[in-house]
Amino acid sequence: MQYVITLLIALFCFPILGQKDFTINVHESGDPDGLNPLTSKAANAENIEDNLFCRLLEFNRESFQLEPALAVRRPIIKTLDKGKYKGGMSLSYEIHPKAVWDNGSPVTGNDYLFTIKALKHQKVESGGRRLRAEFIVDVEVDPSDPKKFTIYSKKVMFMAEAISGNSFHILPEYVYDAKKVLRGISIPELDDKRKAYSEAVNEFADDFNSAKYSSEEGFVVGCGPYRLVEWSTGDLISLERKNDWWGDQVDNKYLKAYPSKINYHIISSIGWAFSKFEKGELDIIRNVPPKRFKEAKEDEAYLKMTEFHDPSQFAYHYLAFNSRNPKLSDKRVREAIACAVDQDRIVNELFGGAAMKAKTPISPHRMHYNINIKGVTYDLDKAKELLAKAGWKDSDGDDILDKKIDGKQVKLRLKYNYNKGNVVRKAIGEMLKTSLAEIGIKMDLYPIDFADLLATANERNFDIIALAWVNTPGSDDLKNVWHTSSDVDGGGNRVGFGNARTDRMIDEILVTLDEQHRKELYLELQEEIVAEHPYVFLVVPNQLIMIRKGFDYPELGPVSPGFVVRWFQQK
Repeated sequence: MQYVITLLIALFCFPILGQKDFTINVHESGDPDGLNPLTSKAANAENIEDNLFCRLLEFNRESFQLEPALAVRRPIIKTLDKGKYKGGMSLSYEIHPKAVWDNGSPVTGNDYLFTIKALKHQKVESGGRRLRAEFIVDVEVDPSDPKKFTIYSKKVMFMAEAISGNSFHILPEYVYDAKKVLRGISIPELDDKRKAYSEAVNEFADDFNSAKYSSEEGFVVGCGPYRLVEWSTGDLISLERKNDWWGDQVDNKYLKAYPSKINYHIISSIGWAFSKFEKGELDIIRNVPPKRFKEAKEDEAYLKMTEFHDPSQFAYHYLAFNSRNPKLSDKRVREAIACAVDQDRIVNELFGGAAMKAKTPISPHRMHYNINIKGVTYDLDKAKELLAKAGWKDSDGDDILDKKIDGKQVKLRLKYNYNKGNVVRKAIGEMLKTSLAEIGIKMDLYPIDFADLLATANERNFDIIALAWVNTPGSDDLKNVWHTSSDVDGGGNRVGFGNARTDRMIDEILVTLDEQHRKELYLELQEEIVAEHPYVFLVVPNQLIMIRKGFDYPELGPVSPGFVVRWFQQK
């Protein structure tokens, strides 16, 4: 009898029958900007959050089709021909009956409703996510079964399922709104920008935006398989698997979780990361610089212990211009700088050929990518002509162009921000610095921590900044990055792009069900964006990933970060 009891305890302690406890150690080049799924903006934050929280739906990483995760099934979608939302649509979901929070209470539609309300609160720092949820005008929870709820929209949106089911992790109301403050305000009231919030509703936002919900154990809480147990800034983020996680009772591949612990090691130096990998202190290095990746593949010692992967990805690297800066407000100056970027050299020398040249904000893998856009070619003579036409000249012979702006003589000297430890972005900056010097522009490189880099971007406190956008397999929703309503602190439109015409096009794309007409809008919008030179579109790179031998895992693919760490099993 004692033996049986001991065996049962052992089975409950191990998440998967026959699976031993093991830890997997992952390299991150910088700290994420928090682990609050509604306020964080960094791609590495979302990668970690995926282990802590759940979405209703997930994208199949091979077919790119939506499939149920926290939801029992995909939603029942209806177009509405009568009633309050006539001409719109409804999406009815059901949350899995086994799904519970850490305190044992069920995950319900009230938690989804809370999440949407928090997202829509004008003082919650949710940035572009709030724009994505604009079409959700109400959420009704079934009073007889709170696991069931229906989302309503006044318009028929072709991306409604992907946005409502996959764009937001669901938060527990009992943790993030213990006083149930948001139950006292409706979604329509939150959408009304003219409405003044009560003191309690305003205090909710201050509390929700606070650091504790981004980084503290006990406040970063989801219904996913792992809990946050440690975050030592600049060093380690540690997740521990829950012994009694509800997902173990459900046969769903998106709910599988094998490692008993996942450690994210924050290491800005790639050399240091390689050293730890050699010692067995790291199991996965991602975003490996192409040169180091190539060298490792040719090193006998690394070949014995490493599996190398280079899947493509739904992402692009870019340089963003702050058009609010008077030096960069003229698009001819921005185009001149773009003419000083040698894309071919970047692809071949810095990425070792494991990248494609980017020309628009749409991935070349998409059907609505505009193949007719040729992009800017490396041409310093053209750059000089453009700068001269924009009124810049070297009036004092110091080899730096200058111009009178608002009555003051201003030199064309710019800052280039990139994150510490990113050798590729540093090399791009050094290449550009040399080219710009030839055309009379002085550029200084400023490496900063990744979290500070994002803050610099969000606060528009930059001249030129090196970043990347990582997208999902779903169709491109350009509102967060290119709509003028997102040109706010924390919004994705960090460059001041847009006008009434481009806004109308973006809005029309979201409600256009006819695929051919939607494609035509995408093609035209890409032309409008590229013509203004808000970015230098650099490359669509392959993901260069090194994984220590000794693990079984699904084939890597283009969905960021290329792998699902919780699906790794020890051989």
